[in-house]
Amino acid sequence: MIIRSILIISLLVASAGESVSGELMRLVREPTAGIVAPRTYHFSMNTFPDDGLRFSLTAGIIPRLAVGLGYGGWNITGLNSPSWFHHLYLKARFRFIDETESFPGVLLGFDNEPEALRSGSTYRRSARDLYLAVSKNFLSFGGDMAFHFGVSADVRELIHIGVWTGMNKALPGGFGLAVEYDFATDEADSVRFDNNGGFLSGEIYWESFGQVRVSLQFIDILETGGESYRALGVDFLGLF
Repeated sequence: MIIRSILIISLLVASAGESVSGELMRLVREPTAGIVAPRTYHFSMNTFPDDGLRFSLTAGIIPRLAVGLGYGGWNITGLNSPSWFHHLYLKARFRFIDETESFPGVLLGFDNEPEALRSGSTYRRSARDLYLAVSKNFLSFGGDMAFHFGVSADVRELIHIGVWTGMNKALPGGFGLAVEYDFATDEADSVRFDNNGGFLSGEIYWESFGQVRVSLQFIDILETGGESYRALGVDFLGLF
């Protein structure tokens, strides 16, 4: 039922606007230095256990600046009554350095949405809050390959800096792979990388000209925060 719902929604969204090609806005869940242009929006949606669905909408306001909201809930599909998140979450991106042939793109962002509470979990990751993301693309056999790095800080109580890294590789036919690793340096000591922790996630995706991206995600592969799970994701870039 979840697969059918996501496919239907992706087809409806894909038919709603003009075709536009855009930048990679995320790895699996972690942000990149990608940005959307003015009058362009990025819609992202993914599932999580049990029958949970979270989504976000980010729109380009002026060159280099995009803002948006995130929301979602549990039991969105299935037989039980839906239970929605208690808050709307804020998202903003400002890219102050564009990527060049010899220098990466650098972006300052804000996202106060924590990891959605999932079944089978023993730990829930906190929100990124204020973050800095760096991305660099390279030409390679079969398609582009990019490397990403980010740091984050809790704006309410700065104790430790969060750190993550990852890469994505485009393959022929619109397919691609992405992998990310969160060192969990801003989380509890029990889940940090230096205690055999950290959060590793991967994704297999198919995209059409940078506009529609459908993905199968493998979340928390190391089972640091509980049971690992598979999720479906849909991303769409359009004009308004």
